[in-house]
Amino acid sequence: MSTVDLIAKAIEEKKSLAFGYHGNDRVVSPYAYGLNGANEVTMMAYQTEGGSTSGVTRKLRYFTVADMLGTAVSESPWEAPAPETEAGFGKFLQIYARI
Repeated sequence: MSTVDLIAKAIEEKKSLAFGYHGNDRVVSPYAYGLNGANEVTMMAYQTEGGSTSGVTRKLRYFTVADMLGTAVSESPWEAPAPETEAGFGKFLQIYARI
């Protein structure tokens, strides 16, 4: 199964994903994926576990799908989005899947 297929399925089934990204292992609750303004396929997700270059773990983030490594469904609980997450969908030129 491709990374985008895993993302779409996780969004549909409200499952968390685990993957490597820019040198850190991460666990996220995915909310959407689609095309951003730079014509990159990007996932919007809330990171719940793992590391980050900023040192902040629990945060809404955008991940370039091409940079995600070893993506798999995680047993960690999926977290529902906060109401302010809705504004984040506007960063996509086209959305392929969303909650």
